[in-house]
Amino acid sequence: MTHSSVGLARGILRNAAALFLVGAFAKGAGLLIAILVARFLGTDAMGLFALLFSIAILLETFISLGMSQSLVRDVAARPDQTTSLYHSSLKLVAWISLVPAIALALAAFLVTGEGTTRASLLVIAIGTPISGAFVVSQAVLQGMERVLFLTWTTFLARILSLILLAYVLYRGASVEAAFASRLLFQVLSLAAFLPSLWRRPKTNDGKYTTRELLTQSLPFAMNLGIRDLGVRLPSFVLPGAFGLGAAGIFDAANRIRSTLGMTMSASIVGLMPSFARNLGPSGSSPDALIGYSMKYMCLGMSAVATLIALLADSIIELLFGSAFAAASRPLQILVWTQVLVAVDAVLQQAMLATRAVYPAIRHSAVGVAGQLALILLLAMVLGLPGAALAVLLSSALTLALDLRFVVKNVSPIPIRRFAVAPLAAAGLVAILMLVLDGVPFAVRLLVAFGSWGVAIALFRVLPREERRFMMQLASLRRAKQAGNI
Repeated sequence: MTHSSVGLARGILRNAAALFLVGAFAKGAGLLIAILVARFLGTDAMGLFALLFSIAILLETFISLGMSQSLVRDVAARPDQTTSLYHSSLKLVAWISLVPAIALALAAFLVTGEGTTRASLLVIAIGTPISGAFVVSQAVLQGMERVLFLTWTTFLARILSLILLAYVLYRGASVEAAFASRLLFQVLSLAAFLPSLWRRPKTNDGKYTTRELLTQSLPFAMNLGIRDLGVRLPSFVLPGAFGLGAAGIFDAANRIRSTLGMTMSASIVGLMPSFARNLGPSGSSPDALIGYSMKYMCLGMSAVATLIALLADSIIELLFGSAFAAASRPLQILVWTQVLVAVDAVLQQAMLATRAVYPAIRHSAVGVAGQLALILLLAMVLGLPGAALAVLLSSALTLALDLRFVVKNVSPIPIRRFAVAPLAAAGLVAILMLVLDGVPFAVRLLVAFGSWGVAIALFRVLPREERRFMMQLASLRRAKQAGNI
């Protein structure tokens, strides 16, 4: 590996790490909101929150039309047209948001009996256009690489909104307070975003019509919406099958998984510019870029999954309380699902960077359809762990479809080295962790460390060349630090 390869890797890691912080602040707060709801209001309220929150997220995806992804790419590629892109995008989401906002308001007045549901729907309706503007503004800032500003703004707005949520729940508020807290966060963030974005000087701005923006972003919206539906699908299916209480218990586990996944997806956006450059006509070494991104995303997420699987009982007890103890087993399955989703996210970015959007949509739709069928089958037989297993199997299906397409049409990466070996190693550890559930923690800890050592050696996950590359990367870091002293 060359010095330029090391530099590329460091640049990717730096961008991904910065955007990881943004995701951690933004998406991790969703977990904290769920914890507060669970602690103050119980399992039934948690089930209701999961259902309504899933509706809010899917509406946000709909009204933003996938511009959370397309704008990052377009702003990074054409910085001189940023202002025109931003203004046109804001106008588009403002008009689109009127339909769901009116529909939610009407639904709120048609709800009978439950005042909490009505109030929550009204808050979501009010916040719908604000959510669209927030998504667009955040995407533009990411494309401009204003990561430090975005990180601090997100952090401060989240802290304030969470403090107020905890206070009003303590004073007796119900589920609607969680949605009001989310709305407050977005309002505060927009108040900080707009002054720096709205008045940016124009240089060589073009004019973007609504049709042009729709043409560019709609495929992204379809793909993102389908994938979001895959994450939220249990929240729609389980209340009817098992009731709000059981759905709330499952959502406690799925919330941890999806928070980890959404944080990961925020960092994976940092790979998009590199993919776009390296997969273009003048790009260099796309095989290595995709392959190493897949492999080390898999290994990194597997390390996190191992830790969560070991501590699942304690994590659920600490975060949600003893009433949610049944969420431990689903969590141990769902956390390994996120390893597959992480690898697939890299493949999806490679597909989107080469504008293979419609195959990505098709594969995501197949995965969601498979998940629905598997949930209906396995949940009825195995209960909540069966629903978690359905999510795992459907994620494996989507990954297999995307991997086949990328190897055949985008980049002929060595499958065994970059996909089979790390996934097989993770699968071996996952099976042992699940089989040994219930044995003493010390035994499981020893097995986890030992099985990773055996798996890495057995599947030759880290060949000599890659170990040497890691040492070179570390030595460059030390040299840079020494030069700054």
